[in-house]
Amino acid sequence: MKELIINVSPLETRIARLEEERLVELIIERQENPSIVGNIYKGVVDSVVPGMQAAFIDIGFEKNGFLYVSDIAGAEGTGDIELNDDAPRAKTRARRARQQPIETMLKRGQSVMVQVVKDRLGTKGPRLTNFITIPGRFAVLMPTVKTLGVSRKIESSKERDRLRQILRQVRPKDCGLITRTAGEGKSKADFQSDAKYLARMWERAKEKFERMNGAGLVREDLGPIRRVVRDQFTTDIDRLVVDSEEEYARILGFLDALAPSLSKRVKLYKMKRPIFDKLGVEDQITKALRRKVHLPSGGHICIDQTEALVAIDVNTGKFTGKRQLEDTVFKTNLEAADEIARQLRLRDMGGIIVCDFIDMRFAKNKRALIQQLSDAVKKDRAKTTISEVSELGLIEMTRKRVKHNLMSALSQTCPYCEGSGQVRSVTTMTFDVLRKLQSLCCQTRDKHITLQVHPDVARRLRTENAELLDAICKRFERVVEVESLPDFHIHDIKFMRTRNRAEFKI
Repeated sequence: MKELIINVSPLETRIARLEEERLVELIIERQENPSIVGNIYKGVVDSVVPGMQAAFIDIGFEKNGFLYVSDIAGAEGTGDIELNDDAPRAKTRARRARQQPIETMLKRGQSVMVQVVKDRLGTKGPRLTNFITIPGRFAVLMPTVKTLGVSRKIESSKERDRLRQILRQVRPKDCGLITRTAGEGKSKADFQSDAKYLARMWERAKEKFERMNGAGLVREDLGPIRRVVRDQFTTDIDRLVVDSEEEYARILGFLDALAPSLSKRVKLYKMKRPIFDKLGVEDQITKALRRKVHLPSGGHICIDQTEALVAIDVNTGKFTGKRQLEDTVFKTNLEAADEIARQLRLRDMGGIIVCDFIDMRFAKNKRALIQQLSDAVKKDRAKTTISEVSELGLIEMTRKRVKHNLMSALSQTCPYCEGSGQVRSVTTMTFDVLRKLQSLCCQTRDKHITLQVHPDVARRLRTENAELLDAICKRFERVVEVESLPDFHIHDIKFMRTRNRAEFKI
């Protein structure tokens, strides 16, 4: 059973996709930081950087967008292409054929129509493209190229040929058109209606672009709920449940024009208990933030995200198997392959992903593992590539991501460990305090000093390491009073003058 569960609150919208009651995808959009992926802007070139073959484009935000030369439409492809997914951004022959340097294509102050393909991530501005795409229900219009395409997820060669023929007949003049996966089995009339609608949207965007003075929004993509209804609410979804009467009415109105037959699958949740809590989604979100994920057999995977890549380690854990070691390892690896594919999709992790599976002896088991992983990632709408098992037993993957992953969306870097997950030990902090005390005694003549530290550090200074503290006090002829503060972090240290409680600046 496949479900879409929508939770609407004043400050955020959360959309969960469940497959057999397991959370496989989560979309979170907050009012304070809405996604701008898919929006079309009139941009003004702020600077061109020949050394990077890129340009910084002002689109009306504090942070300029970033446009690579490979994302500028400057030539036209002619033949059919095949696309790997439904993403609105396509690498065409036009992009590969162009060799012009960016400084000959763009100048400072020049106006250019751009579309956001990646949200602002960290200190980076949004990633832009000049290959404009406007997605519909069954097709995506590409007005800057003349290319036809069919999603690779449509596997039947007969169906692919039929769709190409339809696209040639309904394609708007001087535009490209690609079939989305949802277009499989649809009639020419369906595509004709979609193409006419998309062509009207493009004409409106062009007219607004010409009228606008300076940088600004030309066309805003649909909001998160309607975007999910358009892109994911297909006949293979058994039901869509939403807990807002207002959004329930909007969804039904949207479906009246889009897919009336699906309206009966939309349900309004009316119970007082929060919908994510009732359906077990809340607990699954909490688990999605953990480093360790358990497997059905008793094994587990550990997920570590870094700046450059995602490292995933597979372990047998408490699973010992019933036969030989190879059987135990093989079963654990197969379970891990399925779970890794789900976690990548759920956490929306992208870039380079390195999976350290447990070493296997037999080549047939390695081939079976690759096949299992390949089949598992087919459910993912994001483009994913998988390498063969390396000599070290590693499988390298790449996955395309366009927005903040779940970890960065729901958490922030720890101000103490700075994301390392480690803090200094009590022993380390005790010795650090003693070293700083000696340094302070060399800088001040105050005889009475008050030391404020974490309770665990204070205990060590009063018991196991009391002799070391006494030795310093005798050597420098000081009186040191140790105070234990429960609200102190393990790293916190304060030295004060006992007589007036003034803090020493070390």
